[in-house]
Amino acid sequence: MRRSRRFFALLFIFSAFFTPLGFFYFTIVNESNQFGFSKSTEERNGYQTSEVSEPTENVQVDFKKYSEYECSRFPSNVTNDYPECLNKMKWIKNGWKTHSCYSENHIDGTNCSFRYYLSQVENYCPMMGENTKQMKSLAKMSPSIRRLLPIFDGIPHYMKTRINRLWKKWKEGAHEVMEKYSESMTNRKKLNVLVFIGFLANEQKLKLAKKSDHGGPLGELLQWSDLLATLSIIGHHLEVSTDKSSLKSIVWKYMSRGPCQFLNGSRQQLDIIFTDIMGLNILRQHHRQFLMNNRCRIRLLDSFGTHAEFATKSYFLQNKRKLSGPYSQRNPWGGHGLDLRQHWTFYPHSDDNTFLGFIVDTEGVEKENQKKKTSIPSALIYGKEKYMWMNAEKPIRMLKKHVKVHATVADLEVDGMSNITSLFENVQNHGFLNSREISELLDETTIFFGLGFPLEGPAPLEAMAHGAVFINAKFEEPKSRKNYKFLSEKPTLREWTSQNPYMEKIGEPHVITVDVNNETELEDAIKRAIQLKPKPFVPFEFSPSGMLLRVALLLEKQELCEKVSISKRWPPVTEMKIFKTEKANDSCEMTCHSLNLICEPSFFPIVNSSPLLKRELSCSSVSSDSSPFAPFNCTVQLSASLFSCASRPPSSSGIVRLCPCRDYIPEQHAICKKCL
Repeated sequence: MRRSRRFFALLFIFSAFFTPLGFFYFTIVNESNQFGFSKSTEERNGYQTSEVSEPTENVQVDFKKYSEYECSRFPSNVTNDYPECLNKMKWIKNGWKTHSCYSENHIDGTNCSFRYYLSQVENYCPMMGENTKQMKSLAKMSPSIRRLLPIFDGIPHYMKTRINRLWKKWKEGAHEVMEKYSESMTNRKKLNVLVFIGFLANEQKLKLAKKSDHGGPLGELLQWSDLLATLSIIGHHLEVSTDKSSLKSIVWKYMSRGPCQFLNGSRQQLDIIFTDIMGLNILRQHHRQFLMNNRCRIRLLDSFGTHAEFATKSYFLQNKRKLSGPYSQRNPWGGHGLDLRQHWTFYPHSDDNTFLGFIVDTEGVEKENQKKKTSIPSALIYGKEKYMWMNAEKPIRMLKKHVKVHATVADLEVDGMSNITSLFENVQNHGFLNSREISELLDETTIFFGLGFPLEGPAPLEAMAHGAVFINAKFEEPKSRKNYKFLSEKPTLREWTSQNPYMEKIGEPHVITVDVNNETELEDAIKRAIQLKPKPFVPFEFSPSGMLLRVALLLEKQELCEKVSISKRWPPVTEMKIFKTEKANDSCEMTCHSLNLICEPSFFPIVNSSPLLKRELSCSSVSSDSSPFAPFNCTVQLSASLFSCASRPPSSSGIVRLCPCRDYIPEQHAICKKCL
């Protein structure tokens, strides 16, 4: 009996371990042989293969060799390069006894100890000597799934499966980015990063993770999966929470620490907090002081983006009628008062926001485009729930005339009752498919056919990666919060000219944008798509190496908490190009894009200058205004929160905006050519 009980106990332990993590350990055991990169080779090349407490760079405490007079002297232009230095020096002389961590960092009340702390422990002041070093721990590229194992128990099955499935691609991307951009990827600070997936903390109510295994929306889970993989590979220390209880533990751990950045060689503070709008609301409700202390460190995953008019509650409430349409005058997803650059988006559609993105699943795609084509061309309909097919009879009928039609509608049969209508006759519905099965189906697909919804999902990019032509539904009238119910409460005035404007810009041979309700145009598009036969294509910014490079640079360079001298700003101020809007109703975004440039919001404070306005717009005098169009004509911006690349003045206003633009790396909108 005892042996039997022992056997079942061991079996239970084994199964409990194997179910969530077993196949990840299988990946670990096999990853070196499978991917061609051994652990020893990675370590020799400076990679880190596991999460370790890395010692900080050895900093010599030798400030006592300087006199008090030398330590209190600063270059005459110190505030140009170190804007906060003198204020911090003044504060620490009186405030160093407020916490023991200052004395533990060798502060003893002398000017030299203050100077040492503010230059070598913190980075507020210039260092004393040429050979002195700043205290910092460095992030090392870590292309091993081992580092993610501690968090796998707390994330949904879909996320674990995606990370595991694409790990080979992530690993290849890590080696590629180190080969091509080694200078940008080395000598980076190792950051403490909190990732709080807020919508999973409401899983009991929303059931989004559960629905993801049965055909529900995947966009958010997909992006969070790729963010976790990216942060781990680029070598930062992760704290991951998907529930309120674990969040509370992490918050209290950091709240209980002192104000010093380093203590005993260990970094003490959080540097970045990734969350979503639901997560931000939870922080606001339950950890208000923590949020106040770390507000500038928030990076908000915000798929559709946020415009300046919706970022602050007061401006929206004053202008809600003209900012809204007939469906709603509410702003439930906006009003957070963050810098617009703290909103990280799904696609690079809003220059005011920061592009996070995701990677395209190319696992199983042959580089030479060895598509398993049948003699009969086929189309896969983009719409995995039945409601997405509403009012699609005409385009589906036209499609059936020329190709074999496939579908992946998950809810076509409910409770054993068939919901098949004439719309689905002669359509081969595969039901819910997992990522591998979708990939296999796309390999045999000629056309990926959009019906107009969902907007800006990841699937068209994946179809393009398999060599399929995406027929992108063009809208007769652009859709926005003012005329389309789905967008009516989104905090953006963006106008969708098609189902996927990013794909629309790519164009042929990969994308044909057409009004799918115009039978003549649609038939021409279908015939054209059958003939095109494009090669698989993934824009660099949606590849693993592109995402690793982008996120690594953004976390290292994008500073939103401290004042930064003009010489140290990123993107560099030298890359700024100033243009005036030429047409009435043009935004700065439109003006920059027309010149193959990007509007750069971090340059607005520089452009917002009375002398510059007088020179560029021949102003005799300059006024000020809190307006999303400022600086314009002879008016400077009064409210920094309203700086806006995207805002479009009324056609009759006569407003001429002053716009700061910059260039960008091809297929990598977030990074300028000299930002590397």
